[in-house]
Amino acid sequence: MILREHYLQQIRPFYDSDLIKIITGIRRCGKSVIMQQVRDEILAKSADVIYLEFEKLEVRAQFPNAASLLEYVNKRRKSGRCYVFLDEPQEIDGWVEVCQSLRLHGDSLFVTGSNSKMLSTEYVKELSGRFVSFRVRPFVYSELMEYARELGREITPLDYLIWGGFPKRLEFSGEAMRRYLEDMTAMYP
Repeated sequence: MILREHYLQQIRPFYDSDLIKIITGIRRCGKSVIMQQVRDEILAKSADVIYLEFEKLEVRAQFPNAASLLEYVNKRRKSGRCYVFLDEPQEIDGWVEVCQSLRLHGDSLFVTGSNSKMLSTEYVKELSGRFVSFRVRPFVYSELMEYARELGREITPLDYLIWGGFPKRLEFSGEAMRRYLEDMTAMYP
């Protein structure tokens, strides 16, 4: 896993803030990995951490509504500030209200999601003045090179300029890589 220090430096000053930390970016750019890195740093100082990954059906199925999510967090919290990580919660009806409620209890919230869903006019209006956002992009060349080394691959500057910095692409080559990138970007007209 590549430590994305550039983003961590931006987020660290807000770890204990009551502002909701929203990590946005295009799909597959590394938002969840950055949130996991933030969680790991916070775990070094606090055991009061709750991490929920809503892309997993078994997690999402536990929360048919906002009240069930709020109840889950409140039952598992310890005393004092709780650090709550919600990875892609936008499929849960009322997730914004849960964030607002937890924030008022002095918790520190971290949320990931795509730019289009998380920063839609509706959510920005509801959370106005209560959040700080961090936009994540695919790997820069040095990060891609580091990840390529981890995988035992080499990347040239030309390769990066042509194919970009999506990390997962390094797991494929040739036509498979091209297909992966075309199918992924086809979602974004």
